[in-house]
Amino acid sequence: MEVYILNKFKWKYPFMLSLASLSLFSAGYLLTPSQVAVAHASQQIKNDQKLTTDPQKCNVTFSGTTALYTKPAFKKGAQEVISKVALKSLAKSDSSADNFVAYRQAVTTTGQTYYKIVSFDGQYRGWIYGGKHAGKFAGGLKPFTTFKEIPLSSNLSKYTFNIAAPGLNNDGKSVTYTEPLNTVYGAGRTVGDAVAYKDAAFKVDKMGTRTREGDTWVHITSTDPSAAKANGWILYKGLSQAEDPRSQDAIRIDLVNSKGQLIKYIDYKKSGAQSGQTLGSSYSNDGTMVWLLGASDQRKIQDAVRDALNGTGYALDALSINQTGYLSEATFGGKTSLTALPADPIPDNAVRVNIEDQNDAVIGSFDYTRDGATAGQTLGTSSQLSSDDQNAIQSDIKKTLKSTGYALTSLSPDQVSQLANAGFGSSVYLKTTTRTNEIADNAVRINLVDSQTKKTITSFDYTNTDADDPAPKGSNLGVVSGDNWSLKPEDQTAITSQANAALDGTGYSLTDNKLANADLAALSAAKFGNAVNVSVSANKQAPQTASK
Repeated sequence: MEVYILNKFKWKYPFMLSLASLSLFSAGYLLTPSQVAVAHASQQIKNDQKLTTDPQKCNVTFSGTTALYTKPAFKKGAQEVISKVALKSLAKSDSSADNFVAYRQAVTTTGQTYYKIVSFDGQYRGWIYGGKHAGKFAGGLKPFTTFKEIPLSSNLSKYTFNIAAPGLNNDGKSVTYTEPLNTVYGAGRTVGDAVAYKDAAFKVDKMGTRTREGDTWVHITSTDPSAAKANGWILYKGLSQAEDPRSQDAIRIDLVNSKGQLIKYIDYKKSGAQSGQTLGSSYSNDGTMVWLLGASDQRKIQDAVRDALNGTGYALDALSINQTGYLSEATFGGKTSLTALPADPIPDNAVRVNIEDQNDAVIGSFDYTRDGATAGQTLGTSSQLSSDDQNAIQSDIKKTLKSTGYALTSLSPDQVSQLANAGFGSSVYLKTTTRTNEIADNAVRINLVDSQTKKTITSFDYTNTDADDPAPKGSNLGVVSGDNWSLKPEDQTAITSQANAALDGTGYSLTDNKLANADLAALSAAKFGNAVNVSVSANKQAPQTASK
């Protein structure tokens, strides 16, 4: 018989083997089907038992070297449940529902170990080769840590929390669990429905993260023994900070992050306000209700928000049109919320200088740095700035306010004192109400003009804020159809709101708090980078009763 030897992927010279030598070769190195059957038959299960180890120590993941079968792979009739490739994919899953636990162990007569495993969601179950040492996960398995506790923040332990949206959903946020969801097989909810605990107050005493999701879970314990049944684990984002009772003459404003977690809250009070009264005013604009927040309220709330967020790592330095709308609809005795974003950290050798407008909204900011400065060190001495610092800051202010429509050409003595006493690593706020003749390319300056005297009462810049598609200079604010110009509804609403807010406290207003048809036409045809006039009227005073 000729046998070809493959050497470096090329066939070489044939050589002859005798039947005897071939028989010997076969006997030593090749198995016939009958011999394979005998080999399989010689391997038997000698020990099959349930694992009694702590379930947390039986969590496993996959090496990807062997598949999952309906029975130990050597047994006749074993069928593949999950392929090696699919198991590798499951090992990389970012969902804890794809965690697996081993619950039975079988040892064969040849010393091989097989484990029966099941996924936490119950979708997959089967046997997999686990190495040659009983009690240790090897072969196709690796031990897996589903959850890791981390040190509890000292600040977190100070606060009291409520379950933000108690219910019966199995989402990690609506109820509490005996263990973080899908981290220990068989662990479940502490209660089926947490609605009964909506007012219960809890303290956080443990925290940690799930390995696959990386999300934060906390263990909470009720401050009232009657609610102890709900003690357990819950997603941190499923909690809200417990609040003091609300006053009926105040609006509670929750300051939350982008995940809806409470950072701080403020109670905004207004003299003479009654329970159920709205903070702002409203009017109907062609059937659409438009809400307006007065400039005084906006300024006071902006200041209160800024003070509340100081030192939290979050900031909200300028209320948006949408946010002022939400606030204006809020009722006294009730609550609303504002979303704050993470604040940019201030370097230890810098003072952050924020420039704010008449509504105390920040319109520009910059970091003024000094080599060698340390956190807490003041920028000046005895409320005085050096001429070098003052000139440099004045130059930075000019650059920062370019194209904003505002100017701050000279620092007042109070502003110089503010800057001098500012500490490095902190911020300072300087106000300007001075408008410039310069109009940003993506803004239309709207002058609110007395319809009788033609005197400009006040003005504001209506800006296109789409950073991805800013309005080009010279383009129209409105749209044209045939010979007619019109404003988009969202622009009309925003301009009306800003105009009424700007007129608050001036003694003037739009007629019926809305734009006249002539003004709408003028605004529609207005061009970005230019100005347009809108007529306003002096408020009518109530007639005085003649004295007798």
